[in-house]
Amino acid sequence: MACGKVTFLIIFVIFCAFLNVNGQKSVVELNEGNWSEILKGEWMVEFYAPWCPACKALDQKWKEFAGLSPGLGIKVGAVDVTTSPGLSGRFMVTALPTIFHVINGEFRQYKGSRDKDSFTSFVEEKKWEQVDAVPSWKSPNSVQMSIVSSFF
Repeated sequence: MACGKVTFLIIFVIFCAFLNVNGQKSVVELNEGNWSEILKGEWMVEFYAPWCPACKALDQKWKEFAGLSPGLGIKVGAVDVTTSPGLSGRFMVTALPTIFHVINGEFRQYKGSRDKDSFTSFVEEKKWEQVDAVPSWKSPNSVQMSIVSSFF
């Protein structure tokens, strides 16, 4: 009987570790050094600050959404504006949390509901196509915004 309990415990621990690796680690932490990764493929990126109450309220929902990202064919990222202030300038982030949808280097600010289902439908139903893209001169990868980021 004790052997069965030990086996169950080992399987349970492995299962929990699997969930943690596959569910919680799906958010890619972005910073000034690696942010250009979002220029390829499709991404949803959240700008947040650890002290921000609204950001804290979104945290678990964002992680749950990130857990669905492989099935959606996207990547989910997050930028801590306290450690990467240049990115907040590059993206002209003036409120937190701010979310962007990025597809092949084209940026759109997400302004929908802040829950897993809304994020999912935004991607699956391509609702992002109904949102105006950030103009090229104001695009985070433009020369102008590179200069702006240096002031932060």
